[in-house]
Amino acid sequence: MSKDRPENDNFDWYKDAVIYQIHIRSFFDGNGDGIGDLQGLIQKLDYLKFLGINAIWLMPFYPSPLKDEGYDIADYTRINPIYGSLGDFKKFLKEAHQRNIKVITELVINHTSSAHPWFQKSRAAKPGSYWRNFYTWSDDASEYAEARIIFRDFETSNWTWDPLAKAYYWHRFYSHQPDLNYDNPNVQKEVFKIVDFWMNLGVDGLRLDAIPYLFQREGTNCENLPETHAFLKKLSAHVNKKFSGRFLLAEANQWPDEAVKYFGQGDECQMAFHFPLMPRMYMAIKMEDRFPLIDIIEQTPAIPDNCQWAIFLRNHDELTLEMVTDEERDYMYRMYAQDQQMRINLGIRRRLAPLMEGDRRRIELLNALLFSLPGTPIIYYGDEIGMGDNIYLGDRNGVRTPMQWSGDLNAGFSKATPQKLYTPVIIDPEYNYQAVNVELQLQNSHSLLWWMKRTIEVRNSYPVFSRGSIEFLTAENPKLLAFYRAYEDQCLLVLCNLSKTIQTTFLDLSNFENYNLLEVFGKNQFPPIQKTPYFFVLPAYGFLWLELQKPQSIISEENKAEEIEINKNLAELFEGKTRRKLETVLEHYIINRRWYRSKNHKIAKLSIYDFILVLKKPSPVYLLLVLIEFRDKEAEKYSLFITPEENHHEISQTGNQKVICSLKQDNQSPAYLVDAAHIPSLWNALFNLFGSNRQIKGSKGVLSILPNRGYKKRLLSESNFQKEPINAEQSNTSIRYNAALFKLYRRFETGINPEVEITELLTKKSNFRLPRILSQLQYKDQGKPVTLAIIQEHIPNEGDAWAYSLNHLGNLLEEGNSDSLLFPSVELPWHKRVTVPEAVYHRLGVYSRAVEMLAEKTAAMHIALAQASNQDDFKQENFSWFDQRSLYQSLRSIISKAKKHLNAFKSELEPELYKTLQDKLAGNALITSIQSVLDKRLYGKKIRCHGDFHLGQILYTGDDFIIIDYEGEPNRPLSERKIKRSPLKDIAGMLRSFHYAVYTISEGRQKDLAFKPFSPENLYAWICQLYLNTYLRHEAILSLLPADENDLLLLLKIFMMEKVFYEIEYEINNRPHWVHVPCKGLIALLE
Repeated sequence: MSKDRPENDNFDWYKDAVIYQIHIRSFFDGNGDGIGDLQGLIQKLDYLKFLGINAIWLMPFYPSPLKDEGYDIADYTRINPIYGSLGDFKKFLKEAHQRNIKVITELVINHTSSAHPWFQKSRAAKPGSYWRNFYTWSDDASEYAEARIIFRDFETSNWTWDPLAKAYYWHRFYSHQPDLNYDNPNVQKEVFKIVDFWMNLGVDGLRLDAIPYLFQREGTNCENLPETHAFLKKLSAHVNKKFSGRFLLAEANQWPDEAVKYFGQGDECQMAFHFPLMPRMYMAIKMEDRFPLIDIIEQTPAIPDNCQWAIFLRNHDELTLEMVTDEERDYMYRMYAQDQQMRINLGIRRRLAPLMEGDRRRIELLNALLFSLPGTPIIYYGDEIGMGDNIYLGDRNGVRTPMQWSGDLNAGFSKATPQKLYTPVIIDPEYNYQAVNVELQLQNSHSLLWWMKRTIEVRNSYPVFSRGSIEFLTAENPKLLAFYRAYEDQCLLVLCNLSKTIQTTFLDLSNFENYNLLEVFGKNQFPPIQKTPYFFVLPAYGFLWLELQKPQSIISEENKAEEIEINKNLAELFEGKTRRKLETVLEHYIINRRWYRSKNHKIAKLSIYDFILVLKKPSPVYLLLVLIEFRDKEAEKYSLFITPEENHHEISQTGNQKVICSLKQDNQSPAYLVDAAHIPSLWNALFNLFGSNRQIKGSKGVLSILPNRGYKKRLLSESNFQKEPINAEQSNTSIRYNAALFKLYRRFETGINPEVEITELLTKKSNFRLPRILSQLQYKDQGKPVTLAIIQEHIPNEGDAWAYSLNHLGNLLEEGNSDSLLFPSVELPWHKRVTVPEAVYHRLGVYSRAVEMLAEKTAAMHIALAQASNQDDFKQENFSWFDQRSLYQSLRSIISKAKKHLNAFKSELEPELYKTLQDKLAGNALITSIQSVLDKRLYGKKIRCHGDFHLGQILYTGDDFIIIDYEGEPNRPLSERKIKRSPLKDIAGMLRSFHYAVYTISEGRQKDLAFKPFSPENLYAWICQLYLNTYLRHEAILSLLPADENDLLLLLKIFMMEKVFYEIEYEINNRPHWVHVPCKGLIALLE
C-alpha cells in the first residue's frame, strides 16, 4: 500500500463515491502559462472537498500529441510537461488522500498514439518480430469486415496503410491511434507493468478506456469477445492480489446485456458505465414520459454484489447516442441538437445547462435522477455551477473551456494574458463567466452550486442511494416517475415530475401502512401511510425524496439489544454500514443523557459530523462531533469521547449508563463502547494531552489544544493527588483531576464560548477571584472556531451555594421553635423595598451573612464586567427604548408559549394550583399588566452578564463564595448568550434560585412544620429583601440601573416574570416533577 493512501479503506468504497471528472488542462492554471496543471488542481482541492465529492476522475495527462485530447498516449509512465511533473502528481495524490478524496486515472490500453515508441519500433520492425507483434498488422484491409467504424465522421476504414511498414495497421478509433495486439503475451505483460506503476504510486482506481475492442476475430463484430473477458479476469486477479481497496472501471459503450458481462462473476471490472441509461434521462424529460427510463432499467440484468454501475449525464464531454435506436437518435438530434455544429460522431457535444436551455428546474431534476438512480454518479467539472459551452470551437473543445472561478480576468482560471489561454473562456451573454462563476455562487446560498452541495450531502448521508435495490411503482400518470430504493433498514421513495406543468397522482403504498414519510431535505413530516392510496402533487419538473420511517413500536423492538461488530480496530466504526449502526446506537444513548437538551423534539436524523483520534494509548480515544437534525427546530451539535473498554470492573464502577453499546471483535474478549469521559483509567492520558499544544486533524476540521503557561505545573502542584467525576445534574460533563477541572461542553455551537471570553477578561482586568482557564480544546471547521472544552483551575470548596443554602435553611427549620420561625409578613422587594430588621437577621442566623456575601460577590462581578470598557464585546451600552420594546415583546411571546404548555400539562398539576394559575392567566390581563414597561422611558446600562446566575453557580470555600460557570444559559444560542443585558437579569436569576431553595426545604419537611407557625413565603421575601438591599449599596451598581427606584423595581419585576416563565417551560420539558415550584413563584409575582 502506498504511504500516501488513507488506511482502513472499505474494499467497495467506490459504491459510495460521488465522482468529479476533471480535465487538468481546463481546471486551474497554477503557473500562469494559460494551461491548467497539477499545481493548480492541488490549490482547488479544498473547493472539491467543500462540494462534497469524494473521488476525482482525471482525464489523460500523459505525454501525447493531443490529437484526441490525450487519449492518444505516447508514454504511459510520465506526466505531460504542460501539466507538471511526476513529483507534482505525487503531491496531488497525497493532498487528495489527506482530504479523503480518492483518485481515479485513465488507462487507455486499447490503443496508443502513433507517436508512441512502441509503434515507431513496430512499423520499422520485420514481420513476426518482437516489436512488430505489439500491434495488429495485415496485408489485407478487408479483414474483420463486420467490425463497425466508430468515428464515421472522420474515418472510412478500421485499417490504415503505413508506408514504412508496407502494411495496414488496425485501429478502432482514429487512424493516429493504432490498436495494441492483445494476442501477444508481451503486450499483456507491459500493460500489467503500467498498472503496477500507477497503483504503487497510490492511485485508487483505473478507468479502462475502450475496453470492448481489445481482441479481433474474423466473423465477429470484434467487440465483447470471450478473449477480452479472459484478459480482464487476469488483470483483475493481478490487481486484487497486489493492491487492496482498488477498482477497475470499464468503459464499455454497450447495451446492458453486453455491458453487464464486464463484471464477470465479480472477477473482472468492479464498475462499468451504464451508457444506455444516460440518453433516456433526456428523452424522458423531453417526451414527458417515464417509459424510456423504466424500460432500460428493467432491461438491465442484476450484477454481482461487489460491483456497481457508473452513471452520468454525459460521457464526460459528449451526450453519446450509440446505445439508442436510429429513431431515438433522430429524436434526440431534433430535440437537443438542431444545429449541425452541436453534433459529433454519434453524439451531441453540449454541456448540461445549454441542453436544458438554462432551465434551473430541469437541471435540478436531471441531477436528482443522477443521484437517486442505482449507481455511482459522475459530475463533469463546471456542471455544478451551470457552465455553458462554445459550439464554435473545434472537436470537443467547446465543452472543455476553462473552469469559471470568478468574474476576474480569464474567469479566474489563469493569470496569463488571454491570448495565451489554450481555449477562450465563455463570453456568451447567458453563460458569461462574469455571471456564472464559483465566487458569485458561493456568496448566494440559493445558487445552483449550493443546491448541488446540499444534494450531495443528503445523498452521502443515505447509503440506500448508493447501495440499494430499486422497485418501480405504477402511477396512473405517465408523466410521473416513482420508485423505491431499499437497503438494509433504509427505504426511500423517489418521485419525479417529468413534465413542464404541475402533476398529481395516487400511489398505492399500503405495504408500508403506518410508516411515516419524511422529506429528506427540509425534514418535513408527511402524514402517515394508510391502506388507501396516497395522494401526491408535484410542481413542474419537481421531485421528492421521502424516507419511509418505521413506526416507533417497531423501532423499539429492534433496538433492545445493540451490538456493533468490527474486525480489527476502532476506526472501522466510521465506515459504511458500521458507521450507520453507530449513529443509530448513538441516538439511543444521547437522548437518554441529562445533557441532551431537546427531549421533547422528534429527531429526524443523527449523523457523525466529524471524528478525531485524540489518543492512541493506553486505549484509542476518538472525539465525536455529532449532528442531530430535528423535524421541528434547528439542528444541534454534541460532543463526546468514545473508547473501547474490556474491564468489566471499570464498567461496574462507572455505571452501565455510560455504556453506548457492546463491541464484538474478532478473536477478542467482549468489550463495550463507552463514553471515555467516565473512564478514570484514561484521565492521566487525557489531561497530559490537554497540555500538549498541538493540532489534530479530523475528517472535516482541525482540533487545536491551547494550554496556558504553567498548565502542567498547576496540574501537578498538589501532593494530595485526586481525580473524580463531578456527577451533579448539569448540561456539561466535568472531571476533577488534581488541581484542575475538565469541562466538556456537550452541546456546542460555532464561536468562542462566553465562559472563555469572560473568564479571560476578568482574570486580566480585575482582582475578581474566579477559576482561571488552564487549557482549551478548540475545533475549527472552514476557519470558524468552536470551543469544545476547557481545563480550569480547581478551587478547593465545600460545595456550592445551593447545597450551603439547603443545609443552613434546613437547620433553621429543624432547630427553630415557634418564635424563631415566625418571620413577620413583608412584601416582596420588587413591590416595595424595606429595611431588614434585627429580628429577621437573628432568625436567619449565619445565613443572613451568607446572603449578604452573595450579594457583595454579585455586585463585584457586575462592577468588574462594567469596567471592561476597552473591548467592544464588553463595553457598556445605554438601556434604550428599543430594549424596552424588545423586553416587552420577548416576555409577551414567552407568556403565550408557557400558557399553551401549561394547558397541555394541566393533568400533571395539583387541581388547586392549576385553578389558581388559570385565574391569574385568564384573558389578556397579564399581557396588559406587562405593558407598564412601555409606559415611560427607563434608563440604565447594559453590560455582559453571567447569564445563568443561580446558587448552583457559586462555590463555598469555607470562608468565601466564588462565582463560576460563565457560559450563560446553555439552552440558549451562543450569540444570544453574548447579548448585553441589564444586570438586573442576573439578580432575577438569583432571587428565583432562593425561591427554589426555600420551597425545596419546606416541602421536604412538611410533616415537621405542620405544627409550627412557619411561612415559606415570608422567609423567601426577607431573603430577597436582604440580598437586594446589600447589592444596591454600591454606587457603581446604582450607576448601571434606573435612578428612580420605582423604575428599578418595575424592571426587576419584568425580569423576574421572564425568568419564572422560562423556568416553567424548562421544567415541563426536563423535570416535570419540579414545575409546581415556578408556578407558585408566578402566583407570588402576580399577587
